[in-house]
Amino acid sequence: MSETNFQRNLRLLTNYSISIAEVCRRLQINRQQFHRYLSGSARPSPRKMLKICDHFGVEESELLMDHAQFREIIAIRRHSGAALDPLGEFIVGLSKVNPRSTRQLESYLGFYYSYFRPVEFPDMVLRSLVSVFTRAGFVYVKTVENYSAVKRRSRRILKHTGVMYHTGERLIVHEREAIVGQMMWTTILLPSRPDQVSVMPGLTLGVSSGTKRDVACYRVIWEALGDSVDIRAALAGAGLYDLNSPVIPRDIRAAINNDITPTEGAFVARDWINETA
Repeated sequence: MSETNFQRNLRLLTNYSISIAEVCRRLQINRQQFHRYLSGSARPSPRKMLKICDHFGVEESELLMDHAQFREIIAIRRHSGAALDPLGEFIVGLSKVNPRSTRQLESYLGFYYSYFRPVEFPDMVLRSLVSVFTRAGFVYVKTVENYSAVKRRSRRILKHTGVMYHTGERLIVHEREAIVGQMMWTTILLPSRPDQVSVMPGLTLGVSSGTKRDVACYRVIWEALGDSVDIRAALAGAGLYDLNSPVIPRDIRAAINNDITPTEGAFVARDWINETA
């Protein structure tokens, strides 16, 4: 039986690693099961496929592409080292701001829905699926935005990848759209209080996905879903919703309103408890 592109591509990525045992340990996948993936006798479930892609820093579509083309992509990425990546060096340097950042973020690992009102759809709410995970001593973020409700839009699914760190007071997220890379976002979140652990309010600033590429700032809410979810069901719940849709909780709808009261004097994040009390 001939090898599939998936087998050959996965074997290539594994060869760049310290060992298969190390890969399995980091992925928390049984070694025998992983060997079945390499041999072609089994294929990963959607959840395990996501874990594999996140671990190696590739997209599922890339992992399934023609092996020769995949080798070229990986070779280019591996030769663009840290010395040529000042932003990467800056991110590494963030750990000096708060050396305990990764440990303090352990309780925030898992899945979230993020909510905000995009400038290109002012009467709607975008609910996106966010995954926060750790790898090699850093905390990473992957966000999936679903615009399938929008007609005549060429790209209806947008994926953003980035990093999260804890300043000791606030959570900071830097993200970039994964394919074209023109949309970049910085989100600052107020850490959850003990009695409101499932909700984090904040502000997000970046370049919108609209044709005008507006620079926009929104109030945002992250709603925790837990560290283990049905990925398919969670992705199905991501998308654009009418502002008054019953899918959007009333308190969240109020918290992401982008108005400025006379007493605020500036566009600021609002405390979740004060807004919903």
